[in-house]
Amino acid sequence: LPWYKGHYYIHRPKTIEPMGESKTDFQIFTELCYRLEKLDPSLKDLGKRYNPRADRSYWDNPDPVDEAYLDAWWKRVQEHQGVTMSWEEFKQRGVYKFILDQPHVAFREQIEDDEPFETPSGKIEIFSTVLAEITDWTKTQYGYPIPAIPKWIEPFEWMGHASVKEYPFHMVSPHPRWRTHSIFNNIPWLRETYQQEITLNASDARKLGIVTGDIVEVWNARGKVVVPAYVTERCMPGVVVLHEGVWMDRDRQGVDRAGNPDFLTKDEPSPAGAFAYNTILVNLKKTNLEHRPGWDSLATSRAYIFRRDA
Repeated sequence: LPWYKGHYYIHRPKTIEPMGESKTDFQIFTELCYRLEKLDPSLKDLGKRYNPRADRSYWDNPDPVDEAYLDAWWKRVQEHQGVTMSWEEFKQRGVYKFILDQPHVAFREQIEDDEPFETPSGKIEIFSTVLAEITDWTKTQYGYPIPAIPKWIEPFEWMGHASVKEYPFHMVSPHPRWRTHSIFNNIPWLRETYQQEITLNASDARKLGIVTGDIVEVWNARGKVVVPAYVTERCMPGVVVLHEGVWMDRDRQGVDRAGNPDFLTKDEPSPAGAFAYNTILVNLKKTNLEHRPGWDSLATSRAYIFRRDA
């Protein structure tokens, strides 16, 4: 299923054999259970109880067991959802979309059958009676007060904060196109195609004497990173962009030479549980500190060549 809910199944077959000594989580946990049996007599048959379809050979050859689990799961899908497609056909097609009796409508039960919502009043509450009754926020899961009615709350850091005098740039850290978070950062082709860089507005760069390709240091009270600059008009003045997910490379002083924004973000979550990835105040300047891009020093980013030649 896409994420934890969805209206279709996707078959994800193995594309290559595992490289080196890599194992799946299920293999590792199964083997740990068998080893724990020998350490503690009370854990008799733990391996078989944890993975009843397997024995110790699962460590070296998991495919038949994995296939058996998936085949059994598909039979449950057929039984509970009335699916007529066989497991073999599903593997061949690669996707199965649910056939619904009627279009999916959010809150259908509440709309058509007058079922109550899961709130104290049974209605959609603009004013939260639960939040309104809290007097000691230190004893809640939130940690900070949350207003009972939706309204703007001052972020931990923003351009109206007092620390903007020391850290005048608002940094955002979006997802890059050439990685999935930190996954694929070890692929040389992708690192050469797009280098990790900090994007800043041309007017800001002009004031700082920065041009595309210059190495800059970016810092705040939490940390410092070193990264090349990319100057453009497609970024708002006062805003800089540093993509998340690059693998760090710290020097002896704790400075990240690869440009990982996690060194600059606040570790504390917001009252609702989100982390402040896109509300970070920083400062930056040209630097002589070492930059370690994570690939051969002779490799030059294709993006940099394109921009230079253009």
